[in-house]
This record gives sequence, C-alpha cells and structure tokens, in this order.
Amino acid sequence: MDLVEACRTFTAVSELGSMTLGAAADGVPQPVASRRIAGLERQFGARLFERTGRGVSLTPFGRDMLSSAARLVELADEMMLDADRAKLRPVSLAVPDLCSTRNLAVLAASANARGLRIDFHPGPPGRRVEDLTARRVRAALRSVPAAEGRWTVQLGCAHRSESLPAVRVADLRRSRAPIPGSGARLAGRRLRLLNEDDVPHVRGRIRRASEEAGLLPYQVVVGPSDPAAVAGVLADGDLLICHIDEARQLGLSWSPLVDPVVERGYVLSATSAEDASALGEFGEEIADCLGGTPNRASEAEPASGETAAGEAR
Repeated sequence: MDLVEACRTFTAVSELGSMTLGAAADGVPQPVASRRIAGLERQFGARLFERTGRGVSLTPFGRDMLSSAARLVELADEMMLDADRAKLRPVSLAVPDLCSTRNLAVLAASANARGLRIDFHPGPPGRRVEDLTARRVRAALRSVPAAEGRWTVQLGCAHRSESLPAVRVADLRRSRAPIPGSGARLAGRRLRLLNEDDVPHVRGRIRRASEEAGLLPYQVVVGPSDPAAVAGVLADGDLLICHIDEARQLGLSWSPLVDPVVERGYVLSATSAEDASALGEFGEEIADCLGGTPNRASEAEPASGETAAGEAR
C-alpha cells in the first residue's frame, strides 16, 4: 500500500464527506479510493469512517488520525517540490578566467538543450581546485601537465611586432656581440606569464629553459596580474606566453614558441560521477572554451578532496 496516496484519499474523502466525491477530487476511480481506505483501516486496526445513507463521516479514531494524515501529505508534496527544484539547480563549474564569454555561452546553450544548466565560476588554477575541494562548486576544469590532460592548449608568444618568426627562449639572451635575425629584436626582452600559467608544469618548464639558455632571472616574470603582464608587452615590448586566440583578443600578434614547446593541460573533475558524466558529454564545447584540442577520450574523473588538494598551486 502506498501510504502517502492512501492518506491523500483519506483527507479528500473526510473533507467532502463522500467516497465518490473524494475519489473524484483525488483523481482516482471510486473503487480505488475504497480500497485505499480499507487498506488504511487494516493497517491501523480501526475504522476511519462510518458509512451513512448520505455518505461517510469520520469516526472518533478517524478524527484523531486526520491531522497526522494531512501533515504526511503536505510533507510529501513539499518533498516533491524540493526534488523538482534540485533537478533544476545548475551544476556549478569552475573554469579558467581566460574562457571567452561567447564560448561559455555556447557551452551553456548546448547543455540547456539537453536539460542541463551550468553556472560558471571563473578563477585561476589554485582557486578552482580550492573551490572544488571545499564543495563550493560541483565540478572544475583543473590544470594538469599536458600529457595527463583530456584537453591540451598550445602556447606561444604574443608581441607587438607585426612579423616575428617562431620564438626560442634563447633568442631573449643578452649578448654583447651582434645577433643576426630575430634574436637582435628579442635580446634582453622578458617573458611574461598569465595567472593561468602560474602552475609548476608551465612555469617550471619556462624557468628551466630560460636558465639553460642563459637568461637572467628577471627575464621570466610571473604576476602580479594579467593586466600588468599585458602592459609589459605594450609598454616594454616584452613577450606574453599565451594561446593564439588570447593574443587576438588582446589585439597582439602571435608566434609559436618552439623551444621549449609548452602546453596547458586540463581535466574535468567533479564531486560526483553523475556530474562528471553529464559535463563530459560536452567535450568539444569545453575544448573551444579552453582554446584547445582533445588529448584523449578519457572519461571525466570524480575528484576526491585529497586529489583536488594535491593539485592546488
């Protein structure tokens, strides 16, 4: 016996004083209503109604049970409303600050078309991991080494020059002797990193390459902010490590960085397998948001607090 539906019929019949009218109000046939009332009476071990020529009336036991039955029906209805609200609640997704509004909108529209709402939380790599670990978001695009990522993003150098061939870190090395080619224009310039690339697998690779090429320590600049990094390019002619789309958005030229080759890597982590699976269906749209390409067809991974905390930088 469905206790909630039986109590719903019980309250309707008691209100209208008729088994027939109560069944109609409850949207069930009269025989179904009668079976529900009979089932309740068997369950309780006492009669709820007295049958009269005009209909039915509550017994003393029925009057005592009516308020409890009404509360149960009300609580069940509230629970169903809560369930509907929970299903409509968007999945909160932490994304890089660099994702464009248009690409995020395309991802949101694709998700909406399949019944999934996404609430975006832009932030730098460390904050995305912290928010996921603290359950402030339900999913996050985490920064990882390119070899481990589901998506990879090729990085190069944004600059003011209209024509600049492929860049090598060694081109920035200061030298007293004349340097032929593009090295003459780049000697002594600095490499600036965006906050998104202030992670060991990008920052460390750039620093190691610069040390091996003989650059001075001040020639690799991290922080203090993305606007400050771009200002260094505009004012001082420095180079900005970024993706080609990011250079275009800034109105800068872009050249590939060929020595060393540097890539961003990303994986999708979530606090539940259900969210990971749902968001993982939009791999192409996520790739567009990141400006990258799929690296492997691996499933999005549920992330435990320990795993996420281990990635925080």
